[in-house]
Amino acid sequence: MSLQPLNGHVLLRLVEAEEKTSGGIYLPDIARERPAEGVVEALPSGSSDELAIGDRVLYKKHAGEEVSLDGVTRRLVPEGDLLAKLVETDAIAS
Repeated sequence: MSLQPLNGHVLLRLVEAEEKTSGGIYLPDIARERPAEGVVEALPSGSSDELAIGDRVLYKKHAGEEVSLDGVTRRLVPEGDLLAKLVETDAIAS
């Protein structure tokens, strides 16, 4: 089953939180802070050319709604709540 976002929403696969700190300490699940970062899995029809499926994006901390599909948690986020697209440094125009 697939999900087609409507009304300007984007479907994101959430990026997992780090399991250990930079000092090497392993964190339990409840102590991990989930980053507000995801990978675009589906776009609404007629969306802008700025985003494509597979892009990594940052979104507002409490934006959108979590949905579970096929046992995987995803997030439906309005396009207006996306803050930035992560790109390779070579791809940034100067």
